[in-house]
Amino acid sequence: MPAPLHLVFVPFLARSHFAPLAAAAAAACGDGATGATILTTPHFAALAPPSVPVRAAPFSFPGGHEDFSLLPDEASAPAFFFAAEATLAPALAEAVRAHAGAVAVVSDAVLHWAPRVARECGVPHVTFHTIGAFAAASMVAVHLHRPDVIEDPVALPGGFPVPVKLRRAHVNEEALAHLPIFRAAEAGSNAVAFNSFSALEADFAEYYRSADGSPKKVFLVGPRRAARSDVTVTGAAERDSILQWLDGQAAGSVVYACFGSTCGLSADQLKELGAGLRASGKPFLWVIPAATEGTKQHDERASGHGMVVAGRWAPQAEILAHRAVGGFVSHCGWNSVLDAVCAGVPLATWPLRAEQFLNEALLVDVLRVGVRVREVGSKADVEAVVPADKVASAVGKLMDGGADEAAARRVRVRELGVAGRAAVAEGGSSCSDWARLVDELKALHGHGNDALTDK
Repeated sequence: MPAPLHLVFVPFLARSHFAPLAAAAAAACGDGATGATILTTPHFAALAPPSVPVRAAPFSFPGGHEDFSLLPDEASAPAFFFAAEATLAPALAEAVRAHAGAVAVVSDAVLHWAPRVARECGVPHVTFHTIGAFAAASMVAVHLHRPDVIEDPVALPGGFPVPVKLRRAHVNEEALAHLPIFRAAEAGSNAVAFNSFSALEADFAEYYRSADGSPKKVFLVGPRRAARSDVTVTGAAERDSILQWLDGQAAGSVVYACFGSTCGLSADQLKELGAGLRASGKPFLWVIPAATEGTKQHDERASGHGMVVAGRWAPQAEILAHRAVGGFVSHCGWNSVLDAVCAGVPLATWPLRAEQFLNEALLVDVLRVGVRVREVGSKADVEAVVPADKVASAVGKLMDGGADEAAARRVRVRELGVAGRAAVAEGGSSCSDWARLVDELKALHGHGNDALTDK
């Protein structure tokens, strides 16, 4: 009996990128048809699921920075990418050659050198996108049809699955400038996978596949989020204090506010956000995972208005799944979007950077499960402090403003939540896509490197 396929997963060195690839690796280890290894650095090895073997390569960057998402403004992003390649590329070649049987590489889409390394080692490669298919397809549409000048607003071309107009400020021009590099690297890959699911983004995944005539297959294998539990939640004494506080709140009454593992808000904005949450009149749970100016490490307090948690990890998926949570004020990072959608919780959208503005467009304009906290028409709007009254207004609209509209949002997002949970259940669309991807990677070892193209 032939040895099972072994997958080497290579996440980018940022927490938001590491989590979904680590979760995919854990799922691969549990499917009985594949083995998996995560290739990363010692810093991220500590965050890996215990069920997945890890190969840790020593990594050094000036200032001791190990997580790209935590780089200070003065640090060089290109230098970090160069250092990551210098560490991980030779380690990937070594990891691939350490396995005598069938091996394939699954790497983050931003690691543009990984398909080349896999090809040099003679093994198949899968490009894994940790952003959504809508955001990726939007960037491709802008690149293919507005290559020289970005209009304002940007009307995505007629072949796009839905009519969408974006403001110029919504398009990450730096990412757009580098898109040809990533697309060229992806052309050397054997398949593409998105951390998404069919009911949410099938049309956008198909557009992404076919926009430039590529025959490459695209697989939707999400939602994949790495589970982390710092505490056991089976007993009341050990249950996270956040969840204990939520237990005492009425169903659907709490608005949850969190801006990802890196807050990204100024001290003035934090002040206005807090004032707006209080002024909304809704009980709120406000989590600030990274200690920032104006917060104290491990500061945790509850009041008549709500609960504030600063400087520590919080169980976001469990928070959003809690019966008390009725809305989510979010920066629209893709992991957070998936957490909210799969929990059936509508969002107040407040993007800050990167593809988050595209995720907002998907949530508000396409899926109609979100409300905007602010309108962004220029870079100045992105940087401007959002006053407390706008925060309070958005929260009110999200939670119960315009009762029929709010109720319709809840129905839509709950339906998507059912579909998202079903996608990763046995027999679901994402499980089926993953099984097909594994089968075709196995076939590549006996039938050449074109098995993953549509005929």
